[in-house]
Amino acid sequence: MRGSMRRRRKSGGRGFELRLNGWAARAAGIGFIVLIAGALIGCVVYSGGDPVFYPDQPPERFKPTPLDKLDRIEGWVPSWGDEARIAAEASAAGFTDLLFFHGSVAESGEVSIEDPAGLAAGLKAAVGTRRWLTVTNHGGSLETPLGSGLGAHVESLLDAFAASGCDHLDLDYESMNRSQAEGLATLVERLEDRLPAGSRLSLTLQPVDSRLRPDQRDVYRRLLESPLVYTMRLMMYDYHWRGSLPGALYPMPAFNRLLQEWAEFAHKLTLCLPLYGYDWPRPEDTTLPRAEVVTLRDVGKLSAKPGFDAVWMREQAELAARYNSGGVTHYAALPSLRAITARATAGLDWGVPAVSFWHLGCASPADIPPACRRNAEPREAVGYDSGESWADWMDPFRHRVCDAITADGERSLEQIGEAHGVSRATMYRFNEHIAGDDLAGRTVYVPK
Repeated sequence: MRGSMRRRRKSGGRGFELRLNGWAARAAGIGFIVLIAGALIGCVVYSGGDPVFYPDQPPERFKPTPLDKLDRIEGWVPSWGDEARIAAEASAAGFTDLLFFHGSVAESGEVSIEDPAGLAAGLKAAVGTRRWLTVTNHGGSLETPLGSGLGAHVESLLDAFAASGCDHLDLDYESMNRSQAEGLATLVERLEDRLPAGSRLSLTLQPVDSRLRPDQRDVYRRLLESPLVYTMRLMMYDYHWRGSLPGALYPMPAFNRLLQEWAEFAHKLTLCLPLYGYDWPRPEDTTLPRAEVVTLRDVGKLSAKPGFDAVWMREQAELAARYNSGGVTHYAALPSLRAITARATAGLDWGVPAVSFWHLGCASPADIPPACRRNAEPREAVGYDSGESWADWMDPFRHRVCDAITADGERSLEQIGEAHGVSRATMYRFNEHIAGDDLAGRTVYVPK
């Protein structure tokens, strides 16, 4: 999540690019390309309130050791904004680490630096912080960089890092399959003794646990065990995205599931949190209109919409809103300081020492560190009521526009969709409450 808003990114991670004209953040969009990969279609799927069973619970010796406060509060500085101003404000606000989102991996494996002059100005303004170069593929293919072209990619990566002027290197490699995750592990090994003395290596990756990309868990474990990896940043957002049905941006049940999965390595985790959300138009049909991005800066302005009603959803531990525009109901997953506090506190409870924010152009940097304190009580830009769950809003909608059937367990979700002429992707969008293959007795929604 370069001056106007855009973002080259596939679903499952940062959801957009924000270009800043001065400091007025404007929400516009780019679409996510849904990647259908098994039952997860490339996006994050979570259980909407059902009891959660963890088949791979960590052993007793890995019970969490709570922390009183965070060691690191990090944020990304985008290459399409005023890097010097963002870095100066973040440094003054108390951010410990700034990640400059300026390294781009082409599908050939070549690494280039975006806006070198802006990067240099940002580095100069980043007083008293650790300065990282984030290198990303922007959701593009990693087949060559982490496959046949790995050797050349390593050399190009090192050259770009040396040219950047940054102190440390962060690899933000997105939308990996199992083979590419193995390639990333090999890349990390090849960087041994190749980085300058004192330089640290980190990884920014999409979440993996017992439900999300479970085939990559052993690779993540090896990466976390590697002494070369200083921290692994996990992108804990876009559980709903611009092209999905409305819903929570980063629901707390999924957040806790991931923390439990990696409790053994809590000291090496950094939890990446968003400073943006989505505003979906939701007509009374089964179409999937594209959402607009709403940043933390925008929330107060959005509250002026007709019939605006904000609700703190207790199950997901995040702020939601709805309003009417042109006769169409809108639903919004709102960024909020209270949601940040809830997740920073949860991380501290599990012994996670750091959080990182995508990205610092979406908010006033000064507002963020105070919200990262254990059990802080930040003031929001809008007033709100208390509710139980996003399901209270979306289940009635599904009942209105879908046929609700009880699965007998003999057919998969995909097979049920085929029998009714509904695509696999659409079936999963309307049945995100279902995870796994056991459908027996579960309510399945078939869009009419």
